[in-house]
Amino acid sequence: MRVFITGIEGFVGHHLAGHLIAAGHEVSGSYFDEPAVGDLNGRCTLFRIDLRSGEGLHQALASARPQCLYHLAAQSSPALSFKKPVDTFEINVIGLVNLLEEARNTVPECKVIMVSSCEVYGLTNTPDPVKEDYPYNPASPYAVSKISQEQLAIQYFHTYKMNTVVARPFPHTGPGQPEMFALPSFARQIAGITKHGSDPVVLVGNLSARRDLSDVRDIVRAYGLLAEAGLSGEIYNVCSGKNITIQQALEMLIKISGKKIEVRTDPHRFRPLDIPILWGDNSKIRRQTGWQPEYEIEQTLKELHQYWLDRV
Repeated sequence: MRVFITGIEGFVGHHLAGHLIAAGHEVSGSYFDEPAVGDLNGRCTLFRIDLRSGEGLHQALASARPQCLYHLAAQSSPALSFKKPVDTFEINVIGLVNLLEEARNTVPECKVIMVSSCEVYGLTNTPDPVKEDYPYNPASPYAVSKISQEQLAIQYFHTYKMNTVVARPFPHTGPGQPEMFALPSFARQIAGITKHGSDPVVLVGNLSARRDLSDVRDIVRAYGLLAEAGLSGEIYNVCSGKNITIQQALEMLIKISGKKIEVRTDPHRFRPLDIPILWGDNSKIRRQTGWQPEYEIEQTLKELHQYWLDRV
């Protein structure tokens, strides 16, 4: 199958491209800031696109003629969205409108996997894992932008009969995730202590938040299965179905390092409004596609620690 990944240079885009190439698909993708994609060079076709203006979009889709389009390009940090709300909406919302319009006109039969976020659930008021029909209650500009994306994807399905599917992933990590996120930040700090004998202190934000954590490889495998079996106009949680506190994840990383490390709170690492728990029900995607998680979070964190040991 011919597939196109927006944001192919990013953390998840890189993993998704590798997964799809290994499965025998013909992969193309777009980048904006970083044209180099490491081990993917020469294995896929790259196009520079600015989704905010649509520059380069028609040429890319007309050339690649994708049968499936995975939309990953985004401003993906809830914390950054408080500082840059306009950029967040230009990239996430205007960018998606430009993409859907071009896809509708250039590759109308193409299936679109629109990657949203569990952040749309926001401040939940339930002791149970949330299902896809749980109401929106966003807690950041980023979450509002993702709600807009979901509704646009569904509206294009109803209005234009576009083959759009919404993936709603919960937090996921693994080698290559940027330091702006909590777990790679911890892993990098701990790797510096382990390898260079840095001051044995890890700076942290809110550790009490509970998150449904997955390995990025499980997540991209789910996206591939949604491309094969996901129903148009539907939303699917992509998650482990388990939850742990960020503190528990940090303790795992410290244990992996074998070092005695002080944990110190840094006020600058807190969001203006944080979500106490994000915990998902994955029964819908399991039922529809047969997907199930394969990686335990302990193994993922070991690999994340090693990734940063190799780089600090």
